[in-house]
Amino acid sequence: MHSVQGSASCVAPTASARVRLRPLDPTGVRILGGLLGERQRVNREVTLFRGAEELERAGTLENLRIAAGRSTSERRGMVFSDSDVYKWLEALAWETEREADGDLERLASETTELVAAAQQPDGYLNSYWQLEGRERWSDLEMGHELYCAGHLMQAGVAAARTGSPRLLGVARGFSDLLVDVFGCETDRRIDGHPEVEVALVELYRETADRRYLALADKLTGRRGFGFFAGGRFDLPYYQDVEPVRKTRSIVGHAVRALYLAAGVTDLYAETGDGTLLEAMLSQWDDLVSTKTYLTGGVGSRHYDESIGEPYELPPDRAYCETCASIASIMWSWRLLLVTGESRFADLIERTLYNGFLAGLSLEGRLFFYANPLQSRSGHARHAWNPVACCPPNIMRLLASLHHYLATTGDGGVQLHHYTTSTIRAVCPAAGPVELAVETGYPWSGSVEVEVVACGDAEWTLSLRVPAWARGAAVDGVAETAISTRLRSGSGRRCRMGGPNRSPSLCRSGLWRRQRFRRRG
Repeated sequence: MHSVQGSASCVAPTASARVRLRPLDPTGVRILGGLLGERQRVNREVTLFRGAEELERAGTLENLRIAAGRSTSERRGMVFSDSDVYKWLEALAWETEREADGDLERLASETTELVAAAQQPDGYLNSYWQLEGRERWSDLEMGHELYCAGHLMQAGVAAARTGSPRLLGVARGFSDLLVDVFGCETDRRIDGHPEVEVALVELYRETADRRYLALADKLTGRRGFGFFAGGRFDLPYYQDVEPVRKTRSIVGHAVRALYLAAGVTDLYAETGDGTLLEAMLSQWDDLVSTKTYLTGGVGSRHYDESIGEPYELPPDRAYCETCASIASIMWSWRLLLVTGESRFADLIERTLYNGFLAGLSLEGRLFFYANPLQSRSGHARHAWNPVACCPPNIMRLLASLHHYLATTGDGGVQLHHYTTSTIRAVCPAAGPVELAVETGYPWSGSVEVEVVACGDAEWTLSLRVPAWARGAAVDGVAETAISTRLRSGSGRRCRMGGPNRSPSLCRSGLWRRQRFRRRG
């Protein structure tokens, strides 16, 4: 079962969306080796199973059993603990789509059944609020009800796009309730932790139910009018200091800011409201030019996990939450789809290899929540975190890494990130295209792409030249020229070579394009 909109990717713009590039169906993309392939292997064989153990040990799954009436234990964990289960379920969905695994599929099925059993008849689902007996929506500042609902929606969409629709039904039950409760035009309430916005847009893309898109638009439009004035933190923390469409600088709690930005970019893509895109491009420029570490890490302040003032980037006090790196990748990918500009892939690359991968140990069992660039006090990874948002977030990004390699559009196929892989795409200009990529990237700057198969019509293959490697050439020719050669017994190949340097600071990137036509 694929999305009703025709894509199984984690980001699937509708046919009418204002995007220049479109994600590939990830079933046609496979990472075969290299650094990213090894990270996916460890995630599959170790980290996802560790997630199941830790969610059990922390009482997170037990909370759902209590809510379902299957246990009489006492509730444990944070107010937002349910979201950890949903991110883990999303990771399981993307991973089992890559390759079947009976044990992972069993875990996903059993946990989905448990989540469904915990849902109340009117669709409400939040184990903390159900078990504490508190009034719903009575602490929108820090209660995380809509935040948890958003992660449930994303997990439901992922499960449906990978062939298991039951969790989507649970998510829609809760989402329909949110539409009824918060959809009134005169309602001014918002959630203290943005996340539901990006989830509602993707739920709309999956179901074609415009009520979800409308609610995302309403919640976005309500921000910036001081709903949380007098709260525990200043208004920037909640993204409530200035209306989204007028905001030109990015401030406040890093994860909140970046999740909201991802949702607003999706909202632009589906509505065409140019004021949203203008705001997002200004905020991205502000972030990258003055508020991002060399690693791609975001968030310099420990007190409120926030983005600091321009150039407030101390190495020893850097916070750089792992979730913020993930949210940054999510946002930049959406801006890449909307604009087609390679600078967004440059930031994804820098953040992926530096700000994100450091959050997980090589053996896949230990995690960083914060990622300071300098430590004098034995800063070390943890087996789990009391606030466990980062570990399952790492799992879902690793399980879906292949979604971010390539796109179609502009009459061809675009390669954004390089790892040994196979890529099958349907090119609008030439029909099915199959590519084989071989590289030692990022340890080696040489990338070889073989066009294994394509149609008769001419089409364009675009290769992102990272901004740190502007001297790179295609097939050994000068930077301004491109050539290809036909090797005996193989398809057309192009080879991009550059200095053996690792990704570093970059603001913009270049494309190298080569046109192909099948040779009979």
